[in-house]
Amino acid sequence: MSNEFKRVTLTCTDSSLVPSGPGYGDIAHQACTVPGSVPGTDLIPGDSYLRQAFQFETYDLWRNYGLILVLITFFLVLNTILSEKLVWGAGGKTVTYFAKEDKERKTLNDKLMEKRKRRQFKEKDEGSDFDIASKAVLTWENLCYDVPVPSGQLRLLKNIFGYVKPGSLTALMGASGAGKTTLLDVLARRKNIGTISGDVLVDGIAPGTAFQRGTSYAEQQDVHEATQTVREALRFSAELRQPFEVSRDEKYNYVEEVISLLEMEEIADAIIGSPETGLAVEQRKRVTIGVELAAKPELLLFLDEPTSGLDSQSAFNIVRFLKKLAAAGQCILCTIHQPNSHLFENFDRLLLLQRGGECVYFGDIGHDANVLLEYFRKNGAHCPPDANPAEWMLDAVGAGMSQRIGDRDWGERWRESAELANVKDDISQMKASRMQAVGSDSKADEREYAAPLWHQIKIVNKRMHIAFWRSPDYGFTRFFNHIAIALTAGLSYLNLDDSRSSLQQRIFVIFQSVVVPALILAQVEPKYDLSRLIFYRESAAKAYQQFPFALSMVLAEMPYSVLCAVGFFLPIYFMPGFLTSPSRAGYQFFMILLLELFSVTLGQTIAALTPSAFIALLLNPFITVVFALFCGVTVPPPQIPGFWRSWLYQLDPFTRLIGGMVVTELHDRSVVCTPAELNTFTSPAGTSCGDYMANFFADGGPGYLVDNATELCQYCAYKIGDEFSQPLGLEFGNRWRDLGVFAAFVISNLFLLFLGSRYLNFNRR
Repeated sequence: MSNEFKRVTLTCTDSSLVPSGPGYGDIAHQACTVPGSVPGTDLIPGDSYLRQAFQFETYDLWRNYGLILVLITFFLVLNTILSEKLVWGAGGKTVTYFAKEDKERKTLNDKLMEKRKRRQFKEKDEGSDFDIASKAVLTWENLCYDVPVPSGQLRLLKNIFGYVKPGSLTALMGASGAGKTTLLDVLARRKNIGTISGDVLVDGIAPGTAFQRGTSYAEQQDVHEATQTVREALRFSAELRQPFEVSRDEKYNYVEEVISLLEMEEIADAIIGSPETGLAVEQRKRVTIGVELAAKPELLLFLDEPTSGLDSQSAFNIVRFLKKLAAAGQCILCTIHQPNSHLFENFDRLLLLQRGGECVYFGDIGHDANVLLEYFRKNGAHCPPDANPAEWMLDAVGAGMSQRIGDRDWGERWRESAELANVKDDISQMKASRMQAVGSDSKADEREYAAPLWHQIKIVNKRMHIAFWRSPDYGFTRFFNHIAIALTAGLSYLNLDDSRSSLQQRIFVIFQSVVVPALILAQVEPKYDLSRLIFYRESAAKAYQQFPFALSMVLAEMPYSVLCAVGFFLPIYFMPGFLTSPSRAGYQFFMILLLELFSVTLGQTIAALTPSAFIALLLNPFITVVFALFCGVTVPPPQIPGFWRSWLYQLDPFTRLIGGMVVTELHDRSVVCTPAELNTFTSPAGTSCGDYMANFFADGGPGYLVDNATELCQYCAYKIGDEFSQPLGLEFGNRWRDLGVFAAFVISNLFLLFLGSRYLNFNRR
């Protein structure tokens, strides 16, 4: 400002000259109300304006420049030192937290430990003491999957045949990129792009809308609500995914059986947390499987590489649990990456893929993989006695590090093999027998979701409130920011007087409230994005719809929004000395509360409309700067270019916020200028100041004279606060309209939030 204003001279316009209008044309008897002016001239040196308006001196220009360089150097050095000395997050698991044990949990845990002791004395470890058996058979014939690419269509799966029967553990293997997870997604109906052809049948019948609900899919990424305990996560799955008609006690008892089956007695009340401050990797895998089992799948269980990232012992434990499930009658199809021979022998059947999505083998594995190796031996590939069959077969088909064995493509060999013909016959026989067993009647329960909408809202909302309550860092940081900014602003403008300059300062205090959205957006958007990752997994399992998720995110924020609104309002309103009458203070609080709700819903809306928190955070500066720039404070409405004033100023939510709060504070507020704020000029000879200014005041001119009887006129530019706000287009009578319009912006945010969460799915798979 010093560099700019020291070279300019301001010219006072008629709107700033006092008195002005008809009959007032002599500058010798007029004064300019702009700071830095002197009587008898309409010219104002720029340095005088800076000195009186901001207490800036132009001769401090290079000193200020030097101080900026010093600060830059200081922070660079500080950054270098701290980055070398401070190390945050050493990595690795640190601690596991447990929920406090109450009477109910103590009783349940005692029963679990008794059951564990009884299990330890049993000779057999397979099976379970509760019924998870499935009778349904899943078959797929001539299955293909195509995805769109710039050049047309790319086929990822090519004419695959296979089936999964109850009580069997089927492995899906192949090289990286062969299509293992793709096939699993296609069979589980998790794909939302591309074209699927071929037949996928359950008991010989095309699956209905309840298929996804009747199956469970344990994904490779262990995505869970970090604040839940293991028991709470399983109960949440059971309440929403088991039939609504099943009683809650029965669902909860089933959850206890799942905990016992997966040997999670010691971590039943452990907070899942993150890998650094929560369960270990193997424990998280077991929770993932447990969450899917708690849904009590009627058809089968899909698992995507459940042993990835685990050591050999942990991987063996996971496969052992899967073997127990299969022995209990559960259908299981599991992708697995290069298991050792001990793991591999636990599987009953294998579906082997090669690159390009082609099947090269489907059938029994046999004891010590004798059936599998016999197939390869017949086709000229002999496995060395000391080799791991699971790794050797990948090398044999060219999916490993070694060159393919044989001169023919193994996919072509499989298509021409007698084994494939036998598989087709088996599929036909299974379809016929199952269709005869179940009859031609379709399932009576073909609901897409097990629970009605109101129950989904109840359960999801309860979990979300608990998750927010157990995330104190999120709530405390937000509350602290509100208090810190409000105290800083309140102390900066402590006990404002009734002077002319305090009018502008009161507007600046109100303008500090526009900092709140910038803080809230930066916190709400990552929170929404993390919760949405969990929603994507649970919605794919048909646990609940989009509306309960979006609504729970809004409702969970409300208590903290009210608390933050109170914490922000009290210091920033009462410390500067704003009006304390209930009609004024109450209105201002409602506006601050609406600002909180607007900021939260805006942040969630932006997050819902963008694919990631990173993209959402990039949009925040543009949105907040535009809102602050065109709300009428930084640029007064009359000075905003006509194009922007005609629509952007009117559509700016902060226009309503600032407008309503400013007029509520300034309306009928008396102004008493300090001696330095008085503009001094002389009236014509023989005329008192009162007579000289009479026509000016009669025409609606603002301000007042200190003494009407003298010829040395001392003029204050404003008599009441309305005279300051009205030239800006702000009227006290419009304040309730502004509040209503601002509330409408909150409602529009909610509309866009629900619309975006319903129709925008960024989980492309």
